[in-house]
Amino acid sequence: MADLSVEISGVKFKNPIVLGSATPTMNAIQMKKGIDGGAGSAIAKSLFGEAGKFGRDFPRPRFKLADYREYPGYPETLPHAFTLRSLEECSAFDYPTYVDDINETKDLIKDDGVLIASLSGSSLEEWAEMCELINTSNADFVELNNSCPFAADMGVKMGSGAVDMTYEAVKTCADVLKKPFSVKITPQTNNPVDIAKQVEAAGAHAVNMSARFSGIMLDIETASPTPFGAMGGYGGPYLIGYGLKLVSQAARAINIPIIAGLGVWDWRDIVAYTMCGATLVQSAVGVMLQGHKVTGKWAESMSAWMDGKGYASLDDMRGIALPNIVTTKDVPRKPQNIKAAIDTDKCTRCGVCLRSCFYDAITLTKVGAVINQEKCDVCGMCVEVCPEHAPKLYNVQA
Repeated sequence: MADLSVEISGVKFKNPIVLGSATPTMNAIQMKKGIDGGAGSAIAKSLFGEAGKFGRDFPRPRFKLADYREYPGYPETLPHAFTLRSLEECSAFDYPTYVDDINETKDLIKDDGVLIASLSGSSLEEWAEMCELINTSNADFVELNNSCPFAADMGVKMGSGAVDMTYEAVKTCADVLKKPFSVKITPQTNNPVDIAKQVEAAGAHAVNMSARFSGIMLDIETASPTPFGAMGGYGGPYLIGYGLKLVSQAARAINIPIIAGLGVWDWRDIVAYTMCGATLVQSAVGVMLQGHKVTGKWAESMSAWMDGKGYASLDDMRGIALPNIVTTKDVPRKPQNIKAAIDTDKCTRCGVCLRSCFYDAITLTKVGAVINQEKCDVCGMCVEVCPEHAPKLYNVQA
């Protein structure tokens, strides 16, 4: 059986699956359920400093899904692309209660999983105070959350609104913390990889590249954001492409482990992140909508797939995709040996391909759609939109 274990700064994880800091990790009971469900570790909901403590009171309602229940076959079949908007900034606990909950969680999970406390401060003094506090806890690991997607909109200099403080904040915490730690950085900056480099230089043991964006959904009947009136967290499985880009870029630029997580919805996403260089992979939305037990299913599926492919451990496939990711200028241009054709036995003459062909290369005949090779630019759109998978691309022998 494939070895799914990983290690960061002496802390051993039974598998790379991390419960992201969200509702499924809001207290000891939920984190215990998550570890029992199969996750290797859990990141507790972030403790905000006193300057941001109003975030401990949540709006009601605070979640809004788009393009989820409308998916054909729901709920037996779940979509792989949807949006979750939310406004749930941090843990509802104050300082003493947070530490008590961390200690209770560790008592419950024991050595079955790694417990990661999460902190988010608004000043160097507050960061130092919170690190001193968490040093007294039984947390195995610490996450410094400098990524809250809507912190700048809260009127408090923290999270994505405090990118300029990243190096100083991490350096301050590195001097105080007595536990290994990662730093969660925001993707809402010109170059997140540069921020990752700062995090490494300041002494972090790992960097978390999985933070969400902020955004709104608008109800055009009321001209108001829904379900609440402000900016909120904005994410879902559709973001995995952006996440994979960030991780692959960071893997080439830094030497500390990477924690990934944008858009994780099933075990294949965890494999993809690992192949791009990640050591741990977290999921919040995936667990929120599929339940705690889904992580165990992911681990089983990964292990079985790795056995079938001959991968003995995650080390065997970590980063193997990096040599295959080329720059845009290195993509072959107008290759002449690729053509498109339509299998008329599969074609139902629905006409979907016609409306997406802007080269006017497709004609609908009695036997099915036919491609004019002189007009076809081999863009591949017909292959992507056909519900019957009738169009195919093929190589022409020179």
